[in-house]
Parts: sequence; C-alpha cells; structure tokens
Amino acid sequence: MKSRVLKWLEVAPESGPNSVSMLKNKDIVPMPPSRRLWGVVSYIGYWGTSNFCVNSWTGASSLLSLGLNVPQTMGVIVVGNTIITALALINAWPGSKWHIGYTISQRVVFGIYGSSIGIVVRVILSIVWFGSQSWLGGLCVTAILSSWSKNFLTMKNTFPDSVHMSSRDLIGFVLFQLILIPCLCFRPELWSKPIIITSIFTFFGMLGTCIWACTANGGAGPLMDSGVGVKGSALAWAWINGITSWYGSQSAGITNQSDFTRFSKSKFSAVPGSIFALMVNGTIVPLFGVLSASATLGKYGTQYWNPLDIVMKWLEDDYSAKSRAGAFFVGLSFLGSQLSLNVIGNGFAGGMDMAGLFPRYINIRRGAIITALLSWVVQPWDFYNTSSTFVTVMGSFSVFMAPMIGIIISDFFLVRSRKLMLSHLYTADPNGTYYYWKGFNLRGIITWVVVFTPAIPGLVTSANPNIKISDGIYKYYQGNCLFGFFEALTMYYVLCKIWPVKNVGQQDTVDYFGTFTTAEAEKMNMVPYEQYQSEEEDSIDGKDNDIVTQVRPVDV
Repeated sequence: MKSRVLKWLEVAPESGPNSVSMLKNKDIVPMPPSRRLWGVVSYIGYWGTSNFCVNSWTGASSLLSLGLNVPQTMGVIVVGNTIITALALINAWPGSKWHIGYTISQRVVFGIYGSSIGIVVRVILSIVWFGSQSWLGGLCVTAILSSWSKNFLTMKNTFPDSVHMSSRDLIGFVLFQLILIPCLCFRPELWSKPIIITSIFTFFGMLGTCIWACTANGGAGPLMDSGVGVKGSALAWAWINGITSWYGSQSAGITNQSDFTRFSKSKFSAVPGSIFALMVNGTIVPLFGVLSASATLGKYGTQYWNPLDIVMKWLEDDYSAKSRAGAFFVGLSFLGSQLSLNVIGNGFAGGMDMAGLFPRYINIRRGAIITALLSWVVQPWDFYNTSSTFVTVMGSFSVFMAPMIGIIISDFFLVRSRKLMLSHLYTADPNGTYYYWKGFNLRGIITWVVVFTPAIPGLVTSANPNIKISDGIYKYYQGNCLFGFFEALTMYYVLCKIWPVKNVGQQDTVDYFGTFTTAEAEKMNMVPYEQYQSEEEDSIDGKDNDIVTQVRPVDV
C-alpha cells in the first residue's frame, strides 16, 4: 500500500535528460534553450519585484532609527545597492553560463548530500517571507475592498485582543492567498512579461502617492531637515550597520540569483537589467518612502511609513469618489507588486529548493504550493502587529547567507575557474567530482560554520537586548555582510589549496542534457546534444543508477 501511494506521488516521468530520479527532475536539470526566455528587460522586472514593493518603500525607516539623517540614509542605500549589485551579478554567473540554479550549486560547494544544508536554510526563508509578503498583499486587498464599500472599511472586529489582526484584514489575507496560489501553477520562465507590467504599474502608484503627500503637506516635511543623532566612530558604525541591514534585506535574493539567471537568453542578459533595477529603482523607491513619511509627519503629526496606511487614511478622512478612486488604483498597483514578489521571490524560489530536496516527488509547482501552505504556520500577522523578535532574527539571516555567497563565489571563480562537470552534479557515485567525503564537502561546511558562528551572539543580543556581549563581538555582527563574505571567500580558497578538490579545471566534453545550442556547445568545445543523441540514443535512460557511469567526462 505504501509503495503504491509513493508511486502515485511521484513527479510525472520523463525520458532522456529530463528523466526523474532521486537527484533530478526536469525543473532542476540545466535549463535548455527552449526555456531560456528572459532578456534584459526581464531582469529589470525581476529586480523590480523586490524594489517596487512595500518593504523597499519602508526600508529607510530602520536606517533613520540608527541615528542617520536623510542624506546619510540615502548614502547608505546607494553604497548598499552597489554591493548588492556587484555580488548579485557575480553570484549569477553559474546560472548564466551553466544554466543551473542555487539548488544545484549547493551540490558543488557542500556536496551531493551536504547540499541539503544550504537548501533547507533557503526553504525556511522562502516560507517565512512568503507569509510576510502575503500579509502585506492582504492589506492591499483590504485597501481595494475598502474603496468599494464603506461597510467593509468600518467593519467591526470580532477577534479578541489576543489575536493580533482584525476580521477585515483576515479577509484580505485569505483573498490574497486565493488569488496568488493559481499564479504558482505557471512555469517561472513565463513570468517575464507579468513582472515587467506590474513593476511599471507599481512605479506610477508609488510616484502618485509621493506626489500627493508632498503636495498635501506643502513640501517635503520636517524629516528632511533633521540633524545627525550620532557622531564620530558611532556614526561610522551606524553606516556599517545600515549597509549590513540594507544588504540583509536582499541577501536571500543574491544567494539564489542563479535560480533566475538560468532562464537568461544569453550569458550577459541579466547584467544591464540588474544594474539598472538595483541602482536606480532600488534608490528611488526608498526615497519615495522617506519623502512620503516626512510629508505625512508634517500634515498629520504622524509618520506613515507603510503606503497602505496612507491609502486607508485617505478613506477614513474623506470617503469621496476621488479618494476612493485613488485608494483603488494605488491598492491595485501594490497588489500587483506583492503578487509578483511572492510568486517569483518566495514561491518559485521555495519550489526550486524543495524540488532539489525531493526531486522524485516535488517539482517547482508542487514545492511553491507547499511553501504557500506552510507560510500560514508562521502567523505573519504577528510580524506587523506585535514587537516580534522573530522578525529581527529572520531579518538578520545575512549572518548565514553572506558566508554562503562567499563560498559559492570562491569555489566557482577562484577554485574551479568557472568550469563545472554538469553530469557529475546528478550522481551519488563515490567517484563523482562533487561526492567528496560520503556526499559532504567538509571544506565548505567547515568554512560556513566557522564564519557565521562568531556573529550568533550579536544576533541573539539584537533579538534580546537584555543579553550583554562584548562590544567587539557585537560590532562583528553589525558588519557581518562584509566580514562574513570576505572571510568565507578567503578561508574556503585556502582550505581547497591545503586539501585540494578533484577534477579542477574540467568540464564535460558532451552536452548530455541538451543545455546549449549547437553553436554554444561548439564554442565550449562540447559535442552538441543532437550529435551525441544520434550516436548514443540511450546514454541517459532515466534509471536511478548514477549518471556518472553513463557519461565520460574528460579533461579540457
């Protein structure tokens, strides 16, 4: 009975390079040309999803709380975006060149079985942030419905105070999830155009909100003239802390950048779009947030950092046709951005990672839906309606992600000189390049643990200020995105020199997965898939025995 159930749960079988086994299915093998549909504008839309959203709008508030003034806050954001852009583009290279995602790159740095460590960390992030962004998406639905009905706007809350949400907001949250889940059923590469459209629409919604706030107040407001709260070395560390905080908000996206650059039409498609979206959009949106919060402080005496709070304020103060129309269109624009962000950044990311853990039973679609269902467990309404330390901890996950990024870049660029043996990434044969010691790359695991461990006390203190640690340890935590990255980059490289990995500088001489066009394969000195297939039609037959026994990687 058990075997019949498991058989029924298996992903639909495929033949050839897309065959299903314990280590692969068609969603995690190297991406073929037919699915590589993303161009330059697609990546403007992709990074637009993480910038044209509520979190990016409100992000400057945490930087101002460090004692920085507005010009310094914007300076931190520009520096942070520069670091984010550089690391995102460098970390995107395995996806752009070899068309593999984060899930498979973890097999390179942590081993065939050790990869589950990095994947599980990313799955946890996807689930938590899926819930968080869904709650904000629910507030967008609430704003839209409130613009349609005053009865909905003034709906009586039937929940006790111990439940940290209102009946009205729960309705919005549930409806957002019902709208979102069908969107997870489409393949990721087909989202290229929708994310572009929603980014454009949300930009104009943000621009309109900012212009209204400044016009209604008669100027930008008092925040723009505020002084500096800290000086000297405290100011320098406020900058470092701010850069780390800003970087941390994008660290998950940087880490799994290959998940989406593997859909790129060419090796360089992601470069100009990512630079523009991260540097321009990533700076304009928080500036909109600062200007709007400052203007609302001048007009209402209260800083409204969440743009949806501004929308609800319009409706509460003046339920006229003009206010309702404005609330509807702004709410709809943010709804589009929250949908795109959650589908691309959390749903598909979680789906890809779960597919890497259980490829025989989970594909991207199933994994994304599981991510959505599990997101309810984290009770995201508590993130925004209570002083939740859980949010602080999750926001500090760059402690774990920064060294992971350093290890990936060190291995790919410094150790392997950008060459990978794709056929060995899908085998559990002990002779495989990435099997290491019993399936675990101890060099990567040791580096990761050694680098993130000193930052843990700082993370604990940030969650509970009553726990005291030395100032030096806390400063290490504040600068973990820089310290952790460079320490991991260096330590992993040194360990690989002392304890060399095998098959460095090697790649397959045959395109076993149909990853490249004929011209691309020949340029890389590989036998094209069509030629290989005609000569050895049954070389890859979908059996569970290891693919490394069926192929012949050689030196190049």
